[in-house]
Amino acid sequence: MTEFRSTDIQNEALWEFPMHYPLKIMGEAQHPMREIVANILLRHVPDFDPSTISERGSSAGKYVSVTATVYVVRKEQINGLYADLAACAQIRMVL
Repeated sequence: MTEFRSTDIQNEALWEFPMHYPLKIMGEAQHPMREIVANILLRHVPDFDPSTISERGSSAGKYVSVTATVYVVRKEQINGLYADLAACAQIRMVL
């Protein structure tokens, strides 16, 4: 049996795969957030197109939000994405 992580899907009955899954990731603007996020997404969704990522800076310029939608076919992709995003020191928040 695999170990349950806090980033794993909680209520599997509510999820229908395959699906388009939107993500909003925030971090400090000093980091190359677009590239950081693209690298993580490509690990779990190899056919993801990084050119579809949008980026928006905060009004004060300290933070940046990166938005992407990935096409996932199984729960393990979501679980892996959230685990890697949570483990990344440059990422402050994932919605």
